[in-house]
Amino acid sequence: MKLPNRTLVLVTDGARMVLLRNAGDAVYPRLEVLEHREVVLVPNRYLFSGAPGRTFSSQTPARSSYETGDPHGAHEREFLEGAMAALAEFAEESTPAIVIVADPVSLGRLRCTCPRQVRDKLLAEIDRDYTAMPVAEITHRLLSA
Repeated sequence: MKLPNRTLVLVTDGARMVLLRNAGDAVYPRLEVLEHREVVLVPNRYLFSGAPGRTFSSQTPARSSYETGDPHGAHEREFLEGAMAALAEFAEESTPAIVIVADPVSLGRLRCTCPRQVRDKLLAEIDRDYTAMPVAEITHRLLSA
């Protein structure tokens, strides 16, 4: 894939984000880091260490438990909304194209929060997890995509 000059690349999963801009040309891109975020999520063994709460109806003697919920999913959705807001903030008039690289679940969640200014400039969506890779490896993978 060719990345025009000043193309923005968002590489994210539910807990890490790297926002890059191509400072080179389309043939020899040079991705520079604009922003980097990382969230440390508390393991489930600490969040759900106790038994779920119990409730009962005053009409019958039956009891039931409360649903435990998904706190990691809520944190991931909130993090991805912030990542999309950061991308929209950097996406200006002179930005020719935008590439989003995320794992499939995060990519689906990002599509729901994608503003019009980002959607209009979207060059590609890649459903891979590149967040643990160095910038040079991300550049190589994008060129071969």
